[in-house]
Amino acid sequence: MKNYLLPFACVLFLLSCGEKNTENITNVENLTLTKVDSIQVPYFGLLNFMDIHPATERALFFDQKKASLVVSNYTGTEIFEIKKDREDPDGYGSFPLGAGKFSADGQTFTIVSNQGVYTYDLEGNLVHGGKHQREKMPAFSGRASADTEFYWVGNRILTTGSGRGNFQRNTPEFYENYTALAWFDTLERNVEQFMYLDETSFFKNGKAHDIAHLVPRVTTDTDRIYYIVGIEPALNIHDVNTPYKQIKRIPLNIPDYHFNQGEPFEEADPRIINPDIFSGRFDNIKVTDKYILVSFFPGISEREQDKYENVHWSEMMNKTRRDYPSRLLVMDLEGELIKQLEIPVELDDTQWLVRGDYLYFKNSINLEEEEDFVKIYKVKLE
Repeated sequence: MKNYLLPFACVLFLLSCGEKNTENITNVENLTLTKVDSIQVPYFGLLNFMDIHPATERALFFDQKKASLVVSNYTGTEIFEIKKDREDPDGYGSFPLGAGKFSADGQTFTIVSNQGVYTYDLEGNLVHGGKHQREKMPAFSGRASADTEFYWVGNRILTTGSGRGNFQRNTPEFYENYTALAWFDTLERNVEQFMYLDETSFFKNGKAHDIAHLVPRVTTDTDRIYYIVGIEPALNIHDVNTPYKQIKRIPLNIPDYHFNQGEPFEEADPRIINPDIFSGRFDNIKVTDKYILVSFFPGISEREQDKYENVHWSEMMNKTRRDYPSRLLVMDLEGELIKQLEIPVELDDTQWLVRGDYLYFKNSINLEEEEDFVKIYKVKLE
């Protein structure tokens, strides 16, 4: 009788493992974006979503029209509007280069700008920071919202670092010298640009590309940098430490992704920024302990663009979003695609971030009527 017990136990163990594996595969296949909660902050005007701190129940926004920072609790009963003029001794300059970020305890937040790195308390008093100690700063471009989140790596800040540079976009030299990322050293108060275009990059196809088509998206964990350059369908994974060894470069083979192919150098006007509204684009990238998440607009093929010929520009975004919804790529940490999810139309596919086990999305802009609130959705990927 004993001779049969061990094999029988092994069979039970293998069956049990098989059931667990099947369950895991099923769970992955059934991944969805589920709204579990939301906060609504009363505010008349358009706010960019910068950060949220769930433990203290505060959110950070930026009003582009007023060039002011807005700190609010979840109920909107405590709202601090902070405006720093360019010439103020504690001012960060004309505009933030990216989203401001709360400290771990939620009692302060940090702003990165072309002028320096500044940390303020929740009422806008400067705690520490100051101007970069660099004679001439690169002409970085930025956007003060969650799609341009920065990341602390020790005493340095990792962020995107693209800009016009010393060469015009209608020359090969522009693409040979283009750098996507930058370190902001908060101790030395210095800035270091790095991460040139990959040798196989689409942007080295001998054509001129709009500056807006090269805007990078970056995220990081403790060991790796994950980034996408503009509209190019390729995920780059590098070691976070110098010399930033490339771990993987993964083509994002999305069958219905259509993106602008550039124009001949001689036809491009380097003074003009005029992004292709029909081009596919990658809007945001984040990493969790399980997944790499990338939101993107798939673009519209040339043969389908004619139907928008008589659509007014003010209606274009809403119509194209309804016709071609943005999606979320869910990949494992090695960049293998697990699933694509359609992003619900009420969620802003650009302004979202990950905090703890949840994703936080700003509500989509209502272009038909101005609203007197901003809404943040708490979303579970499960």
